[in-house]
Amino acid sequence: MRAAVAVDGKSLRGATRADGSCVHLLSVLRGDGIVLAQREVDAKSNEITAFRPLLDPLDPTGAVVTFDALLTQTDHAKLLVEEKNTTSPCSTRACTHW
Repeated sequence: MRAAVAVDGKSLRGATRADGSCVHLLSVLRGDGIVLAQREVDAKSNEITAFRPLLDPLDPTGAVVTFDALLTQTDHAKLLVEEKNTTSPCSTRACTHW
């Protein structure tokens, strides 16, 4: 059985920055719910720009990495397959046929 990790973003309900904007986190989770990495998404940014810095320190070699449609980007697929040697990057929608 191959290892699987999920990348997912969540806004923290009730948590706000000094400027009033919502706190949003992007996380990498193992199948058992353990958080492997987490980073705050900048207030004037989005999950797409936080994806690479989140995964840079990790070694997901051989893992199946899942994420939602927002993160389905060509650069993310190249990062996962060519640089990180994952088995297959997969958006949640694309994985539903498995």
